[in-house]
Amino acid sequence: MTNTLRFRLLLSYAILTAIILMVAGLTLTLAWRSVQDRVIRTRLVAAAPLTTRLVRELWRNGSPPATITSELSRPLQARNARLLLVHHGRVVADSAGGELVGASFDLPFSPARLRRSTRVPLAGVFTAPNGREFLYALMALSPPKGAASDASPLYVIQMSPRRFPDIVREIAAELGWAALMALLAGLLFSWFLSRWITRPLTQIAQAADQIAQGDLDLHLEVSGPAEVKHVARQFNHMAQEVRASRQAQQAFIANVSHDLKTPLTVIQGFSQALVEGVIGDPASAQRAAHVIHQESQRMGRLVDQLLDLARLESGQVQMRRQPVALKTLAAEALARFHLAAERKGVTLSLVGEDVLVEGDRDRLMQACANLLDNGVRHTPEGGLVACRVGRAVDAPGMAELVVQDTGPGIPPEILPRVFDRFYQGDRARRRGSAGLGLSIVQEIVRAHGGRVEVRSKPDQGATFRILLHLLSHPAS
Repeated sequence: MTNTLRFRLLLSYAILTAIILMVAGLTLTLAWRSVQDRVIRTRLVAAAPLTTRLVRELWRNGSPPATITSELSRPLQARNARLLLVHHGRVVADSAGGELVGASFDLPFSPARLRRSTRVPLAGVFTAPNGREFLYALMALSPPKGAASDASPLYVIQMSPRRFPDIVREIAAELGWAALMALLAGLLFSWFLSRWITRPLTQIAQAADQIAQGDLDLHLEVSGPAEVKHVARQFNHMAQEVRASRQAQQAFIANVSHDLKTPLTVIQGFSQALVEGVIGDPASAQRAAHVIHQESQRMGRLVDQLLDLARLESGQVQMRRQPVALKTLAAEALARFHLAAERKGVTLSLVGEDVLVEGDRDRLMQACANLLDNGVRHTPEGGLVACRVGRAVDAPGMAELVVQDTGPGIPPEILPRVFDRFYQGDRARRRGSAGLGLSIVQEIVRAHGGRVEVRSKPDQGATFRILLHLLSHPAS
């Protein structure tokens, strides 16, 4: 359960929701503290001139500081305020029962500002000896007439406690319930969101299990976020490839079995006749031995081609890269088929310019020979197999080797599969062949970073074109 994507998404969303709530709560608390401080400070500054005038009147009438604060304590308490009288940096009177009398009161203002405090209130923060913080507004009372010139002014300080901790305690329960409700709503939303995200992935996982059990006809419905849709589309494509691969594998096994069974049947038949003495005369026995030899060679060629194709497809064949003159290579390949073409009455031709490509000469010779063999075998008497070499006009930077015959051509419905191994859609073009030549050509060209193309129309022959990366013109 804890290892599932849904649980991890749900847990991630829950943690994220909790973090957001904590940050929001802290931000709200700090913002509330700032607002509260501004409100209290504004109220104190506004009330400071009136309180100072009252203190001035009582002081001029000869009232001592303790009496002054005592008389003003009741209206101040109604405003949650407190009055301190400070002289020579010490508290001389406190409206809250004299708690702070004698305590030091630091005035963090410049002398110039303190002189202006007789007209404009100054605001600040005072920390009492018990650690409690107060916001205050002060104004200065000049010494009475007749006092010494160096007499210190009396500072009237009206202050209120910072109620921030009290406010937090008062609203803590409401904040807690609000946070809990928000967390539950976030979890519920997270559950639906994680379910929405993971449902297509769960379907993909279930589909993968079904494919693993052999159900290859499965098709996923594409839904969910864009990324999940992309995964579903790729999964459907993969399933199609698996189906095609399975079908190709089955066809491959069937075709290999068929192509091996035919020569084996012939070999078994003639060898049994020889063993049982059915063939008595030496000439017949010689013909039987010749047939057995031919069929065994055919089987050997088939096995060699199968091994060669398997190595090419698996990338086990190491290509020996070197500059190869493509027209020279094509001329050598044509020379190999000169006798076979002459016996069949087929004309061979080679045109074009010599160009250089980089590749394995032996493998490129094999690819060219396979295409020429394919063309000679399927071209009727009096036909032509033409080879053209040069730069590809429609593919800049590529060289082309084209083999074109005047045979019966390839039907359009078969054309896309001519490079499939053992494909039997056109049996006429496979006569005398195991059906692996074109597959080997394709793998060799792919290993060189090129591509092979085919164009054909019924009764108009077939054209095969190999495209390879051009190196340069050969040195003259």
